[in-house]
Amino acid sequence: MMKNKLAILSSILVLMFLVACGPDRAQNSNSDTSEAGAPEELLVWTPTDQAPAVEEIVKGFTEETGIAVKVLPFAMDKQEEALSLDGPAGKGPDLFFQPGIGSLAVKGLVRPMEVDQAILDTYSEGSVEALSFEGEVYGLPAVVESLALYYNKDLVPEAPETMADLEEIAESLTDMPNNKFGFLYPAIDFYFSFPFMAGFGAEIFGQENNVYNTSDIGIASEGAQQGGQLIQSWFEKGYIPQGITMDVVGGLFTEGDVGAIINGPWALKELQEQLGDKLGTAPLPKLENGEHPITFLGTKGWMLSEFTEYPKEATELAIYLTNEESLNYYFAETGEMPAKSSILSSEEFQNDPLLTGFATQLEHAKPFPPVPALSAVWDPMANALTFISEGDDVKETLESAKELISQEIEVNYE
Repeated sequence: MMKNKLAILSSILVLMFLVACGPDRAQNSNSDTSEAGAPEELLVWTPTDQAPAVEEIVKGFTEETGIAVKVLPFAMDKQEEALSLDGPAGKGPDLFFQPGIGSLAVKGLVRPMEVDQAILDTYSEGSVEALSFEGEVYGLPAVVESLALYYNKDLVPEAPETMADLEEIAESLTDMPNNKFGFLYPAIDFYFSFPFMAGFGAEIFGQENNVYNTSDIGIASEGAQQGGQLIQSWFEKGYIPQGITMDVVGGLFTEGDVGAIINGPWALKELQEQLGDKLGTAPLPKLENGEHPITFLGTKGWMLSEFTEYPKEATELAIYLTNEESLNYYFAETGEMPAKSSILSSEEFQNDPLLTGFATQLEHAKPFPPVPALSAVWDPMANALTFISEGDDVKETLESAKELISQEIEVNYE
């Protein structure tokens, strides 16, 4: 993460120097293919544990086009830094897999994709927006994800529909000295807790005409305070212990010591293996205002590298990797929910009792604000939620966090 304006300027100068010293790509910057013609091979960086599925999918692309695809396993959190060095040196990928646009566009690491609107319309609602920046599409969605409620049917026979229902479960099942709980989740994690604020109307940044205003910070709004007070009440009532982590939550749940937890679809396969027919899923229960908590719509997809010499062929590969057949296979192998409307609305998907909870919650999910300034929010809000869990005044705590976020944005993102 860049820490100040000097760091930003330095990064830009280094990047300009490396580009100048690297292979001459200027001739290709506005063209569809290299002057050398079609590539013999394209390079993609993919998450390590999902490389086998990608390797199988790209075989079909090679059969159709004659273009080989090299699949290199590469941790997502390491890709941005590596691309900033390898890309200008001519060693980077043509496509790489990321969970959002973030600072990639600002740093000049991705280039816009030229994709027909008819193709873009096939992806699930909000997913293309999540991989776009300032009106340009930089990636094609492969996976969508959001949080939902998992519950153990032996302990919770029916999914709670309201927060009052969930609190009744917590009240009846929680026995903290014996590590028994009705309801658990990692409450000091902003990703998990902001939905309860958003359900009361809170926004991270205000927006007008679909443009986010990073000076309009909404994490201390009345709605955010209502959500914060709700979260604080769960600690005050003894439903959630201090310092709870997702690893502890998952362990207790699979051991049968927790009635319900909040987690994402990435946990589905493991929980199903552990609990079998005992496992159920549901959307997050409605708040007292009658609204569902609004979870983040996470979108992971294939980004087009700024440094590729073959933007046309790489884009065709991204389209192939995210077509219906490819994403059906990807889902079967990885459990990652496909970012394709036709799959999510299919009878098979809609009739799967373990997927319907997530499918319903996706209707109450919104993309992360696709702005680099989002990076300034996470640490202050994690600290704020920690203080809230310890009993500090919710309003004062959120206002302090807002001030810290505002200062960070002013220094590093304006």
